[in-house]
Order: sequence, then C-alpha cells, then structure tokens
Amino acid sequence: MRGAAILLAATLLCAADRSGPYLEAGAGLGSYNDDGRRATISTETVPQYRFGAGAFINRHLSVSLQYAQFGDFEGKTGAGETSREAFKVLSADVTGHYPIFNETVDIFARFGAGELYWDQSRPERKSSSAGTLVYGIGVGIRALSWLTVNAGYDFYQFGMDENGTSYEMNLGSAYIGLQVQF
Repeated sequence: MRGAAILLAATLLCAADRSGPYLEAGAGLGSYNDDGRRATISTETVPQYRFGAGAFINRHLSVSLQYAQFGDFEGKTGAGETSREAFKVLSADVTGHYPIFNETVDIFARFGAGELYWDQSRPERKSSSAGTLVYGIGVGIRALSWLTVNAGYDFYQFGMDENGTSYEMNLGSAYIGLQVQF
C-alpha cells in the first residue's frame, strides 16, 4: 500500500509542463447504428460538434467532461414513415496519453461514461435518455506549448427499449479539434 502511494505521488509530480487545465472544441462527422430499430437510415453521416474541459494530471493521464451534439439522422420506419432523430451526449472520461517525437505528437485513448439524450421529431415527437459508454482513440499534434490539434474517433455505446424490444445501438464520431492548455 505504501509503495502504491509513493508511485502515485511520483506519477502526479512528473512532467510539470504537461499538467493543468484545458478547453477544447471540435467538429466532425457522426454515424449511427440503430440495431435494426428502423427499416432504413438514409442519412449515413451528419455534422457533429463537440466541446470539452479537462485537466492533465501529468503527461500520461488526463480527465475531462465532454459535450457532443449530432445533427439529424433520417430514415424510414417499418411502416414507411420518415423518421428523424438527433443525439446529444454529456460524458466524463479518463484519457491515457503516449507522447512521442520530443512530446510534439501525442497518441491517446479514452474511456468514459455519460448520459445520451435522444430526440425524435418524426414520425411522432418523443425523447428519452440512456446511459452510454465512451471509447475513443486519436492523435494530437502540439502546435505550440499551449495549443494542440487533435484528430480522433469516439464510439458511444448505448441501449434502448422500445415496445418490448431491446436495441444495442451506437454512435461514432470522427473529429478534428483544438485544445488550449492553461
């Protein structure tokens, strides 16, 4: 136990130049898999926007709160009616970083959980929310000591029950973003 406490303290104190808070914003394309809930999804990809705030604990670990908003996915129900669905996700995650090339390139992977908000505007208006798991990978390039350009892919996994049927659904998000560290 004492050894673990010493290791944790040493980890938190190393690499002071890569610690502290940050803000980030980005945009990309979102995709949706509804597990056969709808007969078809005609809109394969939609615009997706994201915002986040977090803190680097050290150069290998950060934590953050993220908000992602997806545009409208359109499709057809089994009865041939047009359906329109939009999603928003609020999540918290832990990100592991592996800096390379004199710490100018950063390979990262994230894992987290959050709440997904779903809004259907057609054929009838209804909304719901569900817990979601978040997985992501990406690469960041440090343009300046305080500015990083990130490119990545996040995967949101969630379930939904409708009319006695359970669906295992997911959203994907390919994005590019800017991260400003303070």
